[in-house]
Amino acid sequence: MLARLFLAAAILFVAATTTQAAKRIGLVIGNDTYAHVPVLEKARADARAISGALSDVGFDVTRVLDADRSKMNRAISTFIGKLQPGDTAFVFFAGHGVEIDGQNYLLPTNIEAAANASEDFIRSESIGLNDVLARVQGTGARITLMFIDACRDNPFQSTAGRSIGGSRGLARITAPEGTFVVFSAGAGQQALDRLEGDDANPNSVFTRTLLPKLGEQGLELREMVSKVRLEVRKIALTQNHRQFPAYYDELLGEFYFKPKGTQTPAPAPASSALRDDFERVRSLNTVVAYEAFLEKHGDTKDILVDIAKQRLALLQPAAEPEPEPETEPAYDARRALILASQKRLNALGCTVGVADGVSGPRTRGAFRRFISETGARLNVSDFGSQKALDWLNRASGTPCAAAPPKEIVAVEKPKPATLAGRWAFKASCPLAIRAWGTTTYRSLGANKYAVVTKDNFKNLAKGTVTDAGGGRLAVRLVWQDGAKDNYTARLSGNRRTITGVNYAGCKFTARKQG
Repeated sequence: MLARLFLAAAILFVAATTTQAAKRIGLVIGNDTYAHVPVLEKARADARAISGALSDVGFDVTRVLDADRSKMNRAISTFIGKLQPGDTAFVFFAGHGVEIDGQNYLLPTNIEAAANASEDFIRSESIGLNDVLARVQGTGARITLMFIDACRDNPFQSTAGRSIGGSRGLARITAPEGTFVVFSAGAGQQALDRLEGDDANPNSVFTRTLLPKLGEQGLELREMVSKVRLEVRKIALTQNHRQFPAYYDELLGEFYFKPKGTQTPAPAPASSALRDDFERVRSLNTVVAYEAFLEKHGDTKDILVDIAKQRLALLQPAAEPEPEPETEPAYDARRALILASQKRLNALGCTVGVADGVSGPRTRGAFRRFISETGARLNVSDFGSQKALDWLNRASGTPCAAAPPKEIVAVEKPKPATLAGRWAFKASCPLAIRAWGTTTYRSLGANKYAVVTKDNFKNLAKGTVTDAGGGRLAVRLVWQDGAKDNYTARLSGNRRTITGVNYAGCKFTARKQG
């Protein structure tokens, strides 16, 4: 108890030496000159214009043009390094983007053409939008705004006759709390880079509509986006084209780029003491530290308090799941019926070999002969039921003695290996975090499985996995803090390796044990 009180005092009651107001930090990327996929005309100009508009309303902007993967990553790292808890983060990207398996990727200028790359390669060489979002969330930023003008035609759609990703547009996104995301076109739509004919406007249809509204005084974010959407749709329809920007709103409260009566607006900052305390707690990242923070600030209405509660829930030990029985009663009863039926088939001369309680090809073949020789009103699928055993018990003699067994193994189609069992996984997450753990699959029949997954941080999730065929698994999980994790994973041809990216941007590989 003494150590706990000392730590709480050290964290929360050291006097702050400086006062730091919440800041507005922006990242703007514009890519036109792609080396291996179709070039664009207006993305660089879009980035320059947006940078200027953001600077005019108080943003510290990191801008990069025609950036390869390394340059984009350096710009993102610079941007992330500037963010502090309580700040407002703004991300704008103009260029090519692509959707692969429900995830969105921003393409650097040195991305390979489809003829030279697989989907896995494109994923690894691109910038995952969810990765960027997760890294911003990890800084404790109060507000995150993302404007993505990357819904132009899929650059891989017709390259060398191959297609990677969806035909056009980006996938829907699950925005975390405190986030507002805008795509320049709706799901499955193409955003116009330019109008047909002599389009003298230097900016794309979306950006030219957005720009004047960023500096409009007293215009709340949602009203601004509503106006942009209607104007973009109207302009696109003049080209007989459908484009209606999509947005995903999980923002708390209102936001103004330029509030009425102010010159360089900023969101209301948390108190200096609360911000300083949160920064110390975040650096320690322990249960005791977050509990001490909440003892002092728990009644304060502030997003940093909400973040602290969420992180405390993740750090606290998860309740162990109830142990499952070694075998299900229904399975034990069925195995007993199969075993009794096998013994009876052997006694009737319909030889199954050693009675082992498993309905294999030889056992089913013997049961098929029994039906054929006795005229029993049964189907082969009845084997292992009480009805089938009753028929076997009523039979007499050796009806199968004169009927030699037929080899039927050759016509049996092999069943795909079940996913049921224990899997071990490793994951690489944003902020250089490494995680590992296990996932247990239990068959629910057909192609569906119940799953329980635990990692080295004592996080626990439960849910289902559906084998959708074609090497795709639909994963639906709920973590102990209530976060929903829905994504599509890849299953290898031998059905012993699973790869994917979860909602937090963690790239994982799981391998079946045993």
